Amino acid sequence: MSATTNKSPLYTAGDMAAITRQIRSRWLCLGIPCLLLLVGVVVSFIFRVEAITTVCTILMGVLLIFFWDLYIKPLCCYRKHLDSVMNGITHEAVLPFVSLSEDVNMVDGVACHALTCMDTDAKGRPYERLFYLDAQKTCPEFSEGETIRVIHHDLLVADVHRA
Repeated sequence: MSATTNKSPLYTAGDMAAITRQIRSRWLCLGIPCLLLLVGVVVSFIFRVEAITTVCTILMGVLLIFFWDLYIKPLCCYRKHLDSVMNGITHEAVLPFVSLSEDVNMVDGVACHALTCMDTDAKGRPYERLFYLDAQKTCPEFSEGETIRVIHHDLLVADVHRA
């Protein structure tokens, strides 16, 4: 296993730009209703209407929490993942392929498939090594026992191909 700083061909700068655009547009979609509710709060302060102040404040809080959790946070997690695999320090491992899970696991807020390979420890004993492949990316078909090259950041796969 060796450390490398090569850019990942599985991910491109276009992926990062697309995610950034999506995050900006979702913040804009959230900002407009929140701005209107904030105007309602200010107006209700001026005219001293406590009920409108309370309702607008509660609606703004609910909207912020709901929209953040469902629409913005997953994109921010994916952008962090992209930044890690594209710009972070990656390592390379050449290992025999065991399996690719069809199940989707959430790893640091990113949907991933479990990629299992065989490795040996310092004493030469075999063990299964687990990596996580982005569920939005396609993995080439590998047969069990085939040697593959996995470029990874932590446990997240930056690139995988035949050795």
